[in-house]
Amino acid sequence: PFHHPLAAKKQLCLSDLYGETLMMVKRGDSPINDAERDVIEGRHPQIRVVDTAHFYDIDVFNHCEQNGYILSSIECWQDIHPSLVTIPIEWGGSIPYGLLYALNPEDDVLRVIHALEKRNG
Repeated sequence: PFHHPLAAKKQLCLSDLYGETLMMVKRGDSPINDAERDVIEGRHPQIRVVDTAHFYDIDVFNHCEQNGYILSSIECWQDIHPSLVTIPIEWGGSIPYGLLYALNPEDDVLRVIHALEKRNG
């Protein structure tokens, strides 16, 4: 949240989160998130990890803001909530993601998908 003491930092390290509550998606959502959670829970017990819903929605962002929690999120969501700030982490990590589209997409969408397939092999 913008009012949180860590909100002014340019980058966070794990020790910055000591004494904080970190919201993460439930275990089993992705191997990458599970590995990050394993490191935090195994090596940094000073960080309290709590589960969010399986998928982030506005209720998750509101809960984080209202309770002063830190939320593990990705850069593309940095402007999703007007009262939250996104800060890069120093311990690295990346999460691959793809495209979401209708089961029966329009022709324009199919052209984009095929162009990306051709470009990326």
